[in-house]
Amino acid sequence: MTLSFETTHEYYIKDPAMFYCQEHNCLCVTQDYEDTLRVTGVSDQAIIKFVNGLIKHHPELAASFEEVKQVDTKTTRNKKAQSPIKSVA
Repeated sequence: MTLSFETTHEYYIKDPAMFYCQEHNCLCVTQDYEDTLRVTGVSDQAIIKFVNGLIKHHPELAASFEEVKQVDTKTTRNKKAQSPIKSVA
């Protein structure tokens, strides 16, 4: 049987920014983007699972999310540009 070392580290970061860094495959927590706590091995799927758990177990948080509105990207028909110079017939 292999023994594993278990430990807990607690940090306080005032007004943290959190983001997923795909390049490092980690969750980053930072206050000023200089000193950063990186938790490696956290996949983007783990982040999605975490957010889904927040929404499921804390509906008040889900209600506070702003709905993202998609911009209508209809294409316009290309009209032939009319020259300001009249042609002579």
